[in-house]
This record gives sequence, structure tokens and C-alpha cells, in this order.
Amino acid sequence: MKTMKRAALLVSAALTVSACSHGGGTTPTVGHTTTSPGSTSSSSPGGTFTESDFTCPTSDTASSTARASSLAIASLGRRPVAERTRSNAAPVTPLLAVTYDAASLARSRAQIEAREANLGATFVREYTFAHTGKITRVVRPASGSIATLEGALRAMPDVVSVGETGYRRHALSVNAPFLTNDPYFKGLSGTSQPLYQKATTEGQWDMHVTRLEDAFAYSQADNGSGIVSGNALGSSGIKIAIIDSGEDPTHPELSTKIAYQKCFITNPDNAQSTSDFETDPVGHGTSVSGVAAADSGNAFGFSGSSGLALIDAYRVFPTPDDNCTSDSTTDAQCTADSQDISSAIEDAVSQQVNVINLSLGGDSCATTGVDPDATEGAAIADAIAANIVVVAAAGNDSGESPEAPACDSGVIAVGATALSDGTTNGTGNTTGSSGSPREYVPSYSNVGSPGANVNSENAWGIVAPGGDPGSDTDADDLHWIDNIWTSTPFDDNFAGTCTADDLPTTTTIDCRTLIAGTSLSSPNVAGIAALVLAANSTYQSPTKMKQLLCETADDIGDANEGCGRVDAYRAMAVALNDPNEPSQRKTP
Repeated sequence: MKTMKRAALLVSAALTVSACSHGGGTTPTVGHTTTSPGSTSSSSPGGTFTESDFTCPTSDTASSTARASSLAIASLGRRPVAERTRSNAAPVTPLLAVTYDAASLARSRAQIEAREANLGATFVREYTFAHTGKITRVVRPASGSIATLEGALRAMPDVVSVGETGYRRHALSVNAPFLTNDPYFKGLSGTSQPLYQKATTEGQWDMHVTRLEDAFAYSQADNGSGIVSGNALGSSGIKIAIIDSGEDPTHPELSTKIAYQKCFITNPDNAQSTSDFETDPVGHGTSVSGVAAADSGNAFGFSGSSGLALIDAYRVFPTPDDNCTSDSTTDAQCTADSQDISSAIEDAVSQQVNVINLSLGGDSCATTGVDPDATEGAAIADAIAANIVVVAAAGNDSGESPEAPACDSGVIAVGATALSDGTTNGTGNTTGSSGSPREYVPSYSNVGSPGANVNSENAWGIVAPGGDPGSDTDADDLHWIDNIWTSTPFDDNFAGTCTADDLPTTTTIDCRTLIAGTSLSSPNVAGIAALVLAANSTYQSPTKMKQLLCETADDIGDANEGCGRVDAYRAMAVALNDPNEPSQRKTP
């Protein structure tokens, strides 16, 4: 059996790390040995690991010994940019997902469990997918061939399907516009529309190319359209589930936005740790949450694309180690087990969230629309059946198809766009200039085939800002996505900028970073979906939402743009039945 990993889909992050070349660094075996105070080691089929690294936090206070030093870092160092190719992790333990019709299992549970045991299958855990009427039991062979067990289980009565599971995922941004009082969103001194940002200043060009300020304008009586909606700034009645490396619940942009927390972390022995807390030692999930739902209108730093929507925050990644700074690592601590992703999705369904964001990925769907991991696929199908809008990053491997789970049926796959503004970027695109930047799909972004089917929901997906820096020293801020970062990193290798003088408008520490990748594109779309739902709940349907976002997307003239680049303004105009639908805007 093949075991794969899921990781955060970012191309590069502005972290204080020593330079490392693409594909460089060490490649440890899965199940390495790590020592830390107060931790214990355990033996698994993959080797030796430290229990504490695969244990959910018991409070919102991080135990990192590096926090004090990381808060003192005053400058941005940048990790080298690479078009990532990720090696799959070696199998830790082989697992099978056996799916039954829920009613059949209820009638014959004792006999079914006895048959599994007689075939040498050891029970691991069970998932109930109420909206599809299925129950999946995860089992592993006590001995012998997993292929033999798979065949025997498939031949059992009442079995709907049998498939591999336990994959590991990579953690892979109106006539009278309304600018919230968030400094980076309204633009620092010297900036102006349409981007409210320059190559030499921080800002949120990623929100302005989608015309979020015009979507927000529908909340204002004097917007010039004749249509006013109080929910055009978003609603706290809408919830986005961010399933990621955790979210920093103490960050001033998130502390009032996180409505619910949950953690699921499975170790290489398949023992799952759970808790109701989710500190973020990596930073990725905090940044993703900031793009989707940073506190809008708090006069502090950033605005999230969903406005006032709340976050259901999930951590599914273990505590990292410094091997995780290398793209080529197969270290289990650097990836999330798909069983935990499935548990988080199942929990999010039970919490009745409106949107799920998955900025993580692994291999592509070999069969169109079918997740290679059976449990993850079943969980996503259940969320889709519950009418939850599921959005996922397409991947950063320069691939011709989105990675799982973005390639799953019903999921809105999101690729990246970037700006060409006259200085060297990652793709080498020279179509734009400083006075007239041009938007394009960077070469690292996974896309589908055909590459473009503009304004059609039958396209492989949609694209949104993700950035495309040319190197770790790229000084052009328009090549990056600027957003928040964790204040409790594992160590300085995972630290952002957390200084009192970083933000010119306040002495409050904001902790931010420059980052790039489809990981930031996905929450931009997820947030816009949540904004639309605040204004018009009839789009609470994966099919209707993709249709709306694609029909109102902008044609940026790129051969790989899918149905186009998402446009928050045009989507909101249609959702609010504005008879004067805005025209497309191909470039900023």
C-alpha cells in the first residue's frame, strides 16, 4: 500500500531561515527520533517518534521555548522560492477504509465486526457520514498482505467499497468603493487605487484585484447602486472551517473571530490525539485564516475576504521539527494524516459550517473526481451532500491537474495568480510594468486541462491571488501576499515579524509575514464565498456557488486561468440582484 502526505500548499514564506536550495536538505526516514523535555518515545512500524510531537495542545498557550526570541526578530528573511515537487512518505502502517451502508451495518454490526476480525483486520476507528448514509470503518491487517485483506473485505456482504486510507497531506491569497479602516487594506501613505499598494509598501493587492472594496460598498447607503445590504460586510452568522496547521487564537486579527477550536493529530502508530485547543507552531494556518477572515474594521492591520464571518479553527498537523523547512523531507511531523483531515471535516459538518477551506494537498485523482484516499473522499462527499461549500488549493507542483482534495468531485479547486510589474518574478513574466501591472497564472500553480474555460462552471477550477516571488530576497512586495503569522512558532525557523514597531499605525504586535502559493489563493475564494452567503443564503450549495463564482470571474487572458480570476464585486452584484452588473476587469 502507498502512503502519501498532505502539507500546506505554499511556495514560499517570509520566514527567518537560512537559505536552502530546492530539493536540498536532509531526507530523514519517516519515524525519526526526537528528544524534548518531558516527552516520551514510542516505537512504530515506521521507526521511533516522540509522543508529544503528535499530541494536541491542552490549552491555547503554546509550549514553544522559542517564543520570546521569535518575538524579537526585527527583519524579514525569506525562504527561497521553488516550484515544489514533493516526494511521498514511505508507508507507516497500511490501512484500509471499509465503507458500509449505515442501515446494513446497524442491522448486522456484530456479524460484520466478527467477519472483519476473522479475516485478520484490526479495527482503528469509525466515521459516520450522515448526509451520504455511509459508515466507514478504518482497519489494518494484523499480518499478511494488505491486497489479500482488501480482496477478502470487498467480497464480504454489506460492503459498499474498500479503499486505501492514511494518506499524508502537504500543508500547501461599486461606484463608490468602501475601504475598511484596516491600514493595510485602505492603503498606507503614498498608495492609491486600484491596488492601494506599491512594490515598496505593505498592503493587500490580493484583495483589491478581486475588488473586495466594491463588494463591501453594498453595505453603504451612498454606494451609488441603489442597493444596500447590511450583510455586504459579511456576517458573524457565517462560519468558515479552516483545516490546517492550527490558528493562533491570541493574534489580534483572530482572537475575536475564532468561534470554535478542535485538534486531531494521529501518530505513526495510528493513535489519534484530540483536544478543544489548536495553537499554531507552523504559522501556515494562521496566515490562511488571515486571508479568509482577519478581523475587518478593527483599525488594526488586515481585512479578510469574508469580512465579519467567524472561523471554526482546526489543527491537523503535528508539532514540526526543523526538517520541515526542506521541501524534500519525508518527515511525518511535516505532514497531516488524512484520517485527521477526515475527522476535522466530519466535525465541521456536525458544527454546520458554511464553508470549508483546505489549503493542503497530495497526489492528484487518478480517477476523475475520486480522492485517492477513501476516508478523505468519503468525508468530503458527506460535506458536499450537506451543502457545505468546500474550497481547496490546487497545488504548487507545476502540475497539469489539481492535487487531492482539490480534484475531488464537488470541490472548488483554486489555482494562483500573480502580478508582473516590471521586476523579476518567479515565472519570469514580463508582460507588465510598474505603471501597468498585469495579472497572470504563475508557473508553479497546478491547473487543469483544458487550461481555460472562462465563465464556465465546467472549468477545472478558478484562480485567485497567490503571488510569485522571484527568490528569497525578492524585495518587490507586489510579488508576495502580505498577511498575519503565528506569534507562537516552534522555533526561529518558523518565525515571522513580531515587533511592536512593525505596523506604522499602532504599537500592538501584529506578527505578519510575506508568503506565496495556492494556499493563499484558496482562502481568498473561500472568504468571498462566505461573503456571498452572508448576503444571499440561496447560494448555500457547492454547485450554485461554483456556478456563481465562475460566471462572475474576470478573464485575465491567461491560458491556464480555469473559469477566470474570482471577482468579489461581480459575485456580490449578482447575489444582490444588482441590475447594473459590473463589467469585467482584466488587469488591475
